[in-house]
Amino acid sequence: MKKVLCHARLGEVVFYRTRQAHRISIAVRPSGHVRVTLPAGCSFRQGFAFLNEKEEWVVGAIERFRSSHSFVPLLPPYSTRRHVLTLVPKRTDRIVTRIYGNRMVVYYPEGDDPAGEVVQTAIRRVVLRALRIEATEMLPGRVRELALTTGLQCRNVTVRTMVSRWGSCSSKDDISLNVYLMLLPQHLVDYVIVHELCHTCYKNHSADFHALVDRLLGGREASLRTELRRYRPMLS
Repeated sequence: MKKVLCHARLGEVVFYRTRQAHRISIAVRPSGHVRVTLPAGCSFRQGFAFLNEKEEWVVGAIERFRSSHSFVPLLPPYSTRRHVLTLVPKRTDRIVTRIYGNRMVVYYPEGDDPAGEVVQTAIRRVVLRALRIEATEMLPGRVRELALTTGLQCRNVTVRTMVSRWGSCSSKDDISLNVYLMLLPQHLVDYVIVHELCHTCYKNHSADFHALVDRLLGGREASLRTELRRYRPMLS
């Protein structure tokens, strides 16, 4: 038996209950997807509690997969949708990050390498702050627009940082969207939003669910899903 549950930090997690399992186990795939296998007689509630106990291990496993891939340094003229990165070397012994209007400013010791790990960690921190600002300003409004267009309704829209999911929809029709959506082209942002809106009708990934998504996207669900798989919710 299969069930998909939404975890506040990990996003959608697939739970499988099978007679072949003798204990609860968690598997993390290189893609960041998390699967929890339950033995017969174990409730999904118990499995979810076990996942909560192992949450830090799961996040660590996902991060290890990510760290196995080399990161491209974020350097000027890097920019997000609305913010431009500026690096300022100064006679200082510490790094300070600020957001001024549409500028992400990183002040760093003039002897440090801006492509080095220490400065890059600070850069990624301020970029994530900028993405969160942009996501909070844009995504809830875009959900409302697409809800009107599709005739679907959700309750609340929240923006958060998720390590392996672009979005999720709760049993009460609350939609959560990942701040890293701001790194995607707009047509993929809209695809994720429509996908989550359709979960207000179907709390699963059944054939009826995919048929609804495909109809609302003009027959492009499969191609958009394939395109989205080329991206990860992270800074490269």
